[in-house]
Amino acid sequence: MNRIFHKTLTTRHFDLDWNRHVTSRTYEKFGYDARCELLKEFGYSIEHLLNNGIIFLPNSSNVRFLNQQFVNSEIQVETEVYRLPNLSLLWKQSMIGNDGKKACEIESISTLIQNGSPLLVSAIPEIQNLPQHQFSIHPKPIQQNTIEHTYYIPYSDMNCFWILPADSIWKIFEEGRFLFFKEIVDLDLIKETDSTTFFMGGEIQIFEEPLPGSQIKLLSWIESFQKIRFYFRQDIIDNQGKLLASMKDEQLFVSLSNSKPKRAPSAFFEKIERFIE
Repeated sequence: MNRIFHKTLTTRHFDLDWNRHVTSRTYEKFGYDARCELLKEFGYSIEHLLNNGIIFLPNSSNVRFLNQQFVNSEIQVETEVYRLPNLSLLWKQSMIGNDGKKACEIESISTLIQNGSPLLVSAIPEIQNLPQHQFSIHPKPIQQNTIEHTYYIPYSDMNCFWILPADSIWKIFEEGRFLFFKEIVDLDLIKETDSTTFFMGGEIQIFEEPLPGSQIKLLSWIESFQKIRFYFRQDIIDNQGKLLASMKDEQLFVSLSNSKPKRAPSAFFEKIERFIE
């Protein structure tokens, strides 16, 4: 039986995003911190990884945001880990706020890489009949209803393994959302209609690590649109057109003033309609 590891972390003022609540990347950072602590329990501390040339490589994430948090919230991170047949590690994490309610759930896959190959961590139990998230992202060729932006990946987004951690890749997709909405929707529409969108959850698949210091292209479009939500799709490709990572996220329309769900403003739909798949 795999035990649940507990770690408590506290949100800070600098964790608030433009929607006035704790940003999604904070939860991923909390999750990463707890993963590193649990690896230490199995004999793979961060010092051991670095001293032995082992890279902690992110592969995929499925995240759900369930309850908004503000500053000085003590978040208890509950973490379980299982070994997959290909030696990658499946992490199941729940983040619980001061009120005892779940604030976030993250299921992620990562791999310890040594000398270019996955490392066997025999102490971590093998997965048995535990269900895994089935990704719904599908590939899409560049079409007229896809918008493209060029993005430079800063070297300063690297972590101690000289790669992009998952939260830095989340940041690229977050930037892509802003670029899309600034160009197509106009951010002033947020104040004019008292409407914003909350990132309610999403899927991220990393097929090949984007390189720090490189320029990539972000392809963005709307996969589907409903009355109070839409599903936003992005692909990261390199300059040769190779697919590096994909994201599908759920965006919920809410009132900016009271954070309650609301119907999508007609002005918003009119601006993005041609980008709906």
